[in-house]
Amino acid sequence: MPPVSGPVVVPLRSVEQLTQLYRDVLSPSFPPAELVSLDAFLADHAAGHLESLGVVEVPDGAAPPAGRVVAGVVGSWSAEARVLLVQYLAIAPGRRGGGIGAALLGAAVAAWLKDLRPVMVLGEVEHPRFHAASEAHGDPEARLRFYARHGGRVLAVPYFQPGNEPGAERVPALLLMTLATEDPGATSVPAAPLRTFLREYFEASEGTLADDAPTRALLDATSGDRVELLGVDELDRVPVGLLDGSSLRAPVG
Repeated sequence: MPPVSGPVVVPLRSVEQLTQLYRDVLSPSFPPAELVSLDAFLADHAAGHLESLGVVEVPDGAAPPAGRVVAGVVGSWSAEARVLLVQYLAIAPGRRGGGIGAALLGAAVAAWLKDLRPVMVLGEVEHPRFHAASEAHGDPEARLRFYARHGGRVLAVPYFQPGNEPGAERVPALLLMTLATEDPGATSVPAAPLRTFLREYFEASEGTLADDAPTRALLDATSGDRVELLGVDELDRVPVGLLDGSSLRAPVG
């Protein structure tokens, strides 16, 4: 077997590469409730709703797309809100560490800032007080610190992840973070594009905008002119998007 060169960050566009990303990188890294189906993943890429970049280990003498996808980042672009959500960022088991995640995130955010000029780039992270670390899905505290080292700040909203389809399980107690903003030195972001993004994201995921207490609380937190940004050491000031009863799942019909 030829020696393997260093990781290469490339756009992932072929069905083969995207399927490899999903099966070998994303599926082992995320609980089922946080993953769309493979069919939906491929369809959203084909429709231009998602864009992925990956770290590909390429044998010497070969060129991308040859090689094995060992890490990937998936972005979802809201043109109306001019907000980009990093839906997934993961490294294949056995390949974590060594700066792969940092290189991938840096390359992806730089490319999206250049090509799309978003108002903000967002990421979702499990709240470490409500989600335990696991060997399979990683350590929320470490993930939070990773994003913080790359400029991430926490939005002061009671965030939870919508269900992937009507009736699907939601993920409570997540943190919504900015990974890049138009004004890197600002202590808050404009609420209007964030509110537009959230409405669009929840409607696209769940099929409707639910009229339940957690959804209302999340949107109410973006009803003013600005939304405060907080450091990862200020989580006691971040409202938590807890769910119970019927709000544990996306509405049906």
